[in-house]
Amino acid sequence: MKRIDGFLAQLALFLKPGQIAVDPGTRTYYAQDWSKSLTPDASAILFPESTLEVSKILSLARSHGIPVVPSGGRTGLSGGAVAAKGEVVVSLIRMNHMGPVHEGALTVKVEAGAITEAVHRHCAPHGLTWPVDFASKGSSTVGGNIATNAGGVRVIRYGNTRNWVLGITAVAMDGTVHEFNSELEKNNTGYDLRQLLTGSEGTLAVITEATLKVCPLPKSKTAVLFALENFPKLLALFATARKEFPTLSAFECLDSACMESVTGHFAMPFPFPSRAGVYALLELENTSFDEVESPLARILEEGLAQDAVLAQTDKEAAALWKYREGVAESILHGHEVHQEDVSVPVSKLEEFYAEIESRYERELPGFKVFFFGHIGDGNLHIFIQKPQGLSNEEFVQRAHTSDHELFKILQRMKGSVSAEHGIGLLKKHAIGFSRTGPELALMRGLKSVFDPENLLNPGKLLP
Repeated sequence: MKRIDGFLAQLALFLKPGQIAVDPGTRTYYAQDWSKSLTPDASAILFPESTLEVSKILSLARSHGIPVVPSGGRTGLSGGAVAAKGEVVVSLIRMNHMGPVHEGALTVKVEAGAITEAVHRHCAPHGLTWPVDFASKGSSTVGGNIATNAGGVRVIRYGNTRNWVLGITAVAMDGTVHEFNSELEKNNTGYDLRQLLTGSEGTLAVITEATLKVCPLPKSKTAVLFALENFPKLLALFATARKEFPTLSAFECLDSACMESVTGHFAMPFPFPSRAGVYALLELENTSFDEVESPLARILEEGLAQDAVLAQTDKEAAALWKYREGVAESILHGHEVHQEDVSVPVSKLEEFYAEIESRYERELPGFKVFFFGHIGDGNLHIFIQKPQGLSNEEFVQRAHTSDHELFKILQRMKGSVSAEHGIGLLKKHAIGFSRTGPELALMRGLKSVFDPENLLNPGKLLP
C-alpha cells in the first residue's frame, strides 16, 4: 500500500486532482470491459491529457514497480482491458483531439481516445470516412481499435483496422515516446513496428496518437436480405454475389434460431412469408437499383435463394440491418450465454459449419445454439444459451468441454480461436490452438524487449 501511495503522491506533482481517481465507483467502472466476467480491482484510475503525461506516468510506474492497464472505450469481450489484480488503469478517454482532415493526402491525425463514431462525423463534411465500423462505434476508441486490430461488418471490402493506420505514436513502459512511420505511404526501411503494435492488446506500449487513412464516403448504399434453404446455399450465394456485385461491402448471416430470437425480442415483423434455414444480409455501395434487380432475379430463378427483400430507401436499409444487429442483444437478454468468436479460411467454411453443427446437436442436446456472423471473412459467432434447470456450474463446465473440441477442429483447419475479440485474459488458455510453440516463443521475446519487467497489461495475451 505504501508503494501505491508514494506513486500517487508523485503523480499529484504534475497531474490535476481530477486526473487521479481512487473512489470505488470510478475504480470499478474503468477497471472492466464488456466481458463482465472478471471482478474489477484497480488501485487507481488515471486520466492523462497528453502523450507527455502518459510518458511521465509510465516512467514513474516503472520506477515504483506498478503494473499498468491501458484503457480506451473498454468495449472488448476478452478481458483485455480488465484490471483485476490491483493494477493502475491509464485511461486515454480524455485524449480525444482530432486534427484537420487532409483531403489531398486522405489522412487525419487523432488522439487515441477519439471515439470511432466521432472520427466518422469529423471526416463526413469532407465527403470522407475512416471505414472501420462496427456495433460499438459509439463507445470504442481509436487506440483500442488499433490495439485489438478491430474488424467489424465491412472487412470484406475494407479489411481490418491495420489497413487504415499510417502512423502510430506510442509510449513504452520506460516512458520513451516512439513515433512509428509518421504519415508515410511508402517506407521500406526495415521492420514495421507500427504493425507490430497493431493487435498487441496494450502489452507492448501505450498508443497515444495515430495518423489514420481515410477514403471517400460511398455515394449510396443499399441492402438486400435473402432467405435461403441451408448453409451450402448461403456459401453459393456468397460466391455469386462477389462476382455480380463488385462493390459488395458486407455479407452477414444469421440462422433460423437467430431470426426467431431477434424478431421475438424486438417484436419485429418477420421479413418473409415463410421461414428459412438461414438468412443473408448484403450491403452494396454505389450500386443503383437497376444494377441490383437483374442479378437478384437470376439468383432467385436459379434457386440459390428462396426469397429476397431489396431496400428501396435508407430507412428500409436500416430496418433490414436491425435483423442482424439486434441478434446478440436478443440472445443475451435474460439468459446465461456462452459465446465463441472463431474463424476459418473462407474456403473451409462449408466443411467447418457442417462439422460443428452436427457436433453441437450430438454433444449438447437440449442446448439452444445460435450461429451468426461475417461470412465474407470466415468469421462465425456461436452463442449457446443455458437450458432451464441446468446449474450455472454445469453449464460452464459443459460449454468449456465443448470449446476444447471446437478448438481442436479449428487447429486442424488452421483457423483462429479469436477472430475479432482478441485473447486478453479469457482466451489465453486457447491461444496454443491457433499459434505454434515457436510463434509463442517469438511473441514472448518481443514482450521482454518492450517490457522486460512485465508491468504493461500483465497477464494478458500470452500464457
